[in-house]
Amino acid sequence: MSRLAFTFREDRPWPSLRLTSSAIVGHTTTESAKIWVRVHAAGEYCLFVSEESFDRGLQPVEFQKGGFGQGWVQFAGKQDPTPGAVLRQEIGYGTDATHVFEVEGLKAGKEYFYGLFSADADREERWEVGRDRVHRFRTQAEGAEKIRFGIFSCHMPFQDRQVKNMHMWRFFREILETVDADFVLGCGDQVYTDGDDSVNIWSWLKSHKKEVLKLPVAEQRQAMLSWYRDIYRGYWGDAELRRVFRSFPTYMIWDDHEIMDGWGSYTDSELSNVLDTWYEWENKKKNLALAGRMFQAAKQVYQEYQHGHNPKTPNGVYDYSFQWDRLGIFVLDMRGKRDFKAPQARILGLPQKKRFEKWLESPKAASAKVLFVVAPVPVVHLKSFVSNYLDLPLLGIADDLRDGWEHESNWEERDWLLDQVFQISHQRKQTVVILSGDVHVGASFRLTRRAHPDAKVYQLTTSAITYCKSPGRLLRLAVANRGELEYRKKGTPSPTKRVQFHRLGKVFTANNFAMVGVNIPAQGEAELYWDLYGAGEESDELVRLNRLNLK
Repeated sequence: MSRLAFTFREDRPWPSLRLTSSAIVGHTTTESAKIWVRVHAAGEYCLFVSEESFDRGLQPVEFQKGGFGQGWVQFAGKQDPTPGAVLRQEIGYGTDATHVFEVEGLKAGKEYFYGLFSADADREERWEVGRDRVHRFRTQAEGAEKIRFGIFSCHMPFQDRQVKNMHMWRFFREILETVDADFVLGCGDQVYTDGDDSVNIWSWLKSHKKEVLKLPVAEQRQAMLSWYRDIYRGYWGDAELRRVFRSFPTYMIWDDHEIMDGWGSYTDSELSNVLDTWYEWENKKKNLALAGRMFQAAKQVYQEYQHGHNPKTPNGVYDYSFQWDRLGIFVLDMRGKRDFKAPQARILGLPQKKRFEKWLESPKAASAKVLFVVAPVPVVHLKSFVSNYLDLPLLGIADDLRDGWEHESNWEERDWLLDQVFQISHQRKQTVVILSGDVHVGASFRLTRRAHPDAKVYQLTTSAITYCKSPGRLLRLAVANRGELEYRKKGTPSPTKRVQFHRLGKVFTANNFAMVGVNIPAQGEAELYWDLYGAGEESDELVRLNRLNLK
């Protein structure tokens, strides 16, 4: 293995503990759940899921593999075995010691306890996950009268080799427990490959580019995989973050920082320049080849750590939809096919647009009380003049501005998305909420269009849960209170089809997250509300609350 790889290296300059063994509860239905695990060493392991709480201080000594009704575990010192599902799996380093178990035969609205132990009877400590803390989750209920879920984005707590703002995960976990949340949405940038300089893997590649280029392509790819895996292990080691992920069904979607800042919003020359230094002659072909291999590595590791526990999709497809009782959710992928050079559908790609249209017309979406569309980058954020008249590479923000739907290069796709949601909302009198992260503020908007007076369309943006480099007060100035989306002079839609926006409530420029609630009465309309929680600007112990009721 190349010395440039990070595999098994203990000298990485992470300012906090790295992830070793852990679990994530993923996509959960009324009768099944995905459980993602990572183990500290390759081997054969058993996931145990039971309706009964079991004594984690006792070692499993015997077990019977099988589903509910067949499986059981005998704990040392107990007379009778504990019944439950036992799933056995060999876990190796080909997936960075990760695996996703699919547990079936569960009951609706029921709490389950789980743990992971080694199948090796000679191992002194058999428990791998669940030894020190109770691990539990709850399945979807049927016909729930209330549904609560949390939203977060932009987890980047490192600055100058220090850890900051991690208390936000404790706040998030406490609120999730207080409201008895059903699930969690991670709306992008769950890790940063290019965050703090000390662990920036793109800087590492840039400084070791000559050595990397001397390696065979296969070794380059293995080294890059090790870099991306190291990023996830570094960012997901915090105890409070892991408590959230292991306790609530958590759905995720990537954004640019899981790959690199502004991925898909560069020209070829700009992307090549990322890997250039002032003392080198540009070799665009080699630079773009390296960037392409980094993207392939990012995709594989995203599958291993995030997408594998989302609802199943075809290989290479990262957008997905799911139902949570009477809520419909579609999660857009704004990175997998993004290409600033494409003649059309630069953000989503044509196949994803068709999948989204098909979902909107589906019986499940039609019967939902509320539809939620996760778009990692918000439709409304910066004033249009900021997006389109300050597109200056010399400021180092051109890619961030092009990332937004409000940038002129993305207006056609933005208008298509808004056409879809406004038409559906108007026709069915169905509320549609666009959920976003990315931009390091928390803000809410009502969107209107005179051509669709019965439409109820909102946008909720919450960002960032821990990011510690935001110029908060400057960002507050960039968030418009009200206005109209900008359009090209040529081909501008009629006044009745233009979209207006109106900001609701405060703008949070400190770290923040959101909690969404839907109350569903036996008859009548559902009641929708959300709370934005933000850390105080003067004290990391203060949490502010801003509630919006949107019936």
